[in-house]
Amino acid sequence: DVNGIISTKTKLDYESQKNYILNISLSDGNATDYAAVFIKVTDVNDNRPVFGITSTTITILENVPAGTNITSASATDVDEGFNGLVVYTLKGGEGKMDIDTSGLILLGKKLDRETQGFYNLTVIASDQGQPVLSTALNLTVIIDDVNDNPPVFSSSRYEMSVPEDEVLGRALLTVSATDLDAGANALVKYRIVSQQPPTSSPMFLVNLTTGQLSLSQQLDYETIKQFEVEVEASDGGQPSLSAKTLVVVHVLDVNDNPPEFNQAAYDIFVFENLQKGSPIYTFSVTDKDEVENARITYYLSAEDGDNPYSIQQDGTILVNGHVDRETKEKYELLLVASDNGVPQRQVIERNTLFFICNFLLFINLSVCAFSESWFSPVTRQNFTYVSIQVLDVNDNPPQFTKAQYSASVRVATAKEGVSVLSVSATDLDVGNNSVISYSLMNHSDDFRINNRTGEITLSSNLDHITADTVVTLIVIAADHGVPQLTSNVNDINDNPPVFSTLIQTELSAPENAASLDLGVFSATDLDIGVNALLSYSLQDDFAGMFHINSSTGKLMTKKSLDREMMDSYELKIIATDSGKPSQSASLVLSITVEDVNDNPPVFPQKLYSVTVKENEPPHVILSAAATDEDIGYNAIIHYTIIGETSSFRVGELSGNITTLQPLDYESRSQYTFILKAFNPGEPHLQDTANITDMDLLFLVTVEDANEEGPVFDKPSY
Repeated sequence: DVNGIISTKTKLDYESQKNYILNISLSDGNATDYAAVFIKVTDVNDNRPVFGITSTTITILENVPAGTNITSASATDVDEGFNGLVVYTLKGGEGKMDIDTSGLILLGKKLDRETQGFYNLTVIASDQGQPVLSTALNLTVIIDDVNDNPPVFSSSRYEMSVPEDEVLGRALLTVSATDLDAGANALVKYRIVSQQPPTSSPMFLVNLTTGQLSLSQQLDYETIKQFEVEVEASDGGQPSLSAKTLVVVHVLDVNDNPPEFNQAAYDIFVFENLQKGSPIYTFSVTDKDEVENARITYYLSAEDGDNPYSIQQDGTILVNGHVDRETKEKYELLLVASDNGVPQRQVIERNTLFFICNFLLFINLSVCAFSESWFSPVTRQNFTYVSIQVLDVNDNPPQFTKAQYSASVRVATAKEGVSVLSVSATDLDVGNNSVISYSLMNHSDDFRINNRTGEITLSSNLDHITADTVVTLIVIAADHGVPQLTSNVNDINDNPPVFSTLIQTELSAPENAASLDLGVFSATDLDIGVNALLSYSLQDDFAGMFHINSSTGKLMTKKSLDREMMDSYELKIIATDSGKPSQSASLVLSITVEDVNDNPPVFPQKLYSVTVKENEPPHVILSAAATDEDIGYNAIIHYTIIGETSSFRVGELSGNITTLQPLDYESRSQYTFILKAFNPGEPHLQDTANITDMDLLFLVTVEDANEEGPVFDKPSY
């Protein structure tokens, strides 16, 4: 202006032009002078940093190593000096990423897409001018998946129970595996890699994509009771990763097998006159199923209703009534064996009914007719014929056809060898038991008898006998059975059986032994024939514990004795003759059961808890007495401690546990040891009680006493 002051006409911009040269003239109207003015524009921090990056989304693999360059986020500032000096700051990244002074973003730590799939970053570029100007850039870093995770099953072991008649193809269970990866890396497929035990064809199938397990072959509990199937789950990554799980399949028994007899038919031979309750035969019946499906129930029947036999549920036929060969020689029976499977059946199967009909026709009974309504699903059962042939016992003496025989002989003409008369007897038994021999009870000089025919003839002439003399002869008819039975002058049953006074009646028998032979206890009878035929029985067999042979008097145990249940028995043996009426005698036996060391010592409790004050002198802290159900030497109990023998001892016979020295809480606050009780009998039996077992609830605890005063950490501070 006229005053020589230079002023700006517009706003200067350092970044557009940093200096100016002005040519100035000065004139007073007459003279003129010229000057050059140099103007330097001083920079002002009026520009923010500008980023050169064009894409704000970056993708990297999750397995790139630390130190990898992620991207460059550099910025420029057109200002100069500190105003144009750019400094970078990175926000976000959770400590996984950093930025250097050039704006290069680096990976600081290993990535894991399964933990975090992307990161939002903010890069701030700031200049150093006054005031500071800055620019923020938002970036998104997406983490691409790498197949670094194998599939994981929901369980390392699956267990299931399947009935053996399970339908093929129906889903049994579904195994499930998940993969933390994404895309193809997380696509899980299933397959069976092994099966134990192996079979010719695989028993199971698994759906490739769903993991659903099903049967491909029919199960059979009787062949294989358990399978272990190893299933593999693999992902679709490259390379593929996989995992395995074990499926344990327990096969459940189904009642699909009937009982089976070891014979199609049975011919059984028994002697008549067996004592009621005598066993005559035990059937062997098997069922391939198990438990209730294999528990057999027996039914024994005769269509004509004449059945003196019964069957126990162990398959043993017993005599249940009077068996007399002379009344009936043969019994035709039907034996039914049924299992107790589920579902149980209540009516007869078609084949079974035909079987029964054939049986009825076989024994010449009425024609069998049946209705279709009888047929329905029923329990598994089987049948067999049982033919019982009764064998003869010599239980019938010969019987004369007449009670008395008489004949007249002319003395004058009587000569040796002349037949006088014939006697005849019959015997209802068979075989040798019915073969009869005849004899005279008393010797006669005048008469003899043919032992086979019973013909009585003269053995001399009778000139020494006067007329009208009556001669009485007693003829004995004896069979050839054992024992031999006779018929004679009619023996009267006037003598009871007698047991010998020399028989030992005080007996002892060891426990736990099966089928003990206790001896033969027989009696005698002074009568003869059937009057002397003895049978033996027990007044009380103590629920089948004892058995006596009805013919021989041999006494046996049928079950093992148990002294702890019953230590003595009083048995009454009864001997009864076969006379009419019968007579009997009894013999009382006292049987003492001998103890066997079959019971270990037992503590009243398995675990103990004891609290002991520290510093107390040695004393008894616990009495842990055990008991033994045996007696005598077998019940003597010894005690010993296992472990901690330096601090405690136990009385060898008393079970008293004593401390050996004062205990110190500061040294040790609790103890654990085992107390063992044993007896010296054979076999060597024992019991142990855990005292302060760390896995259990009871401890031997030392109680602290206030014996220590406070102590400073240092003598001075």
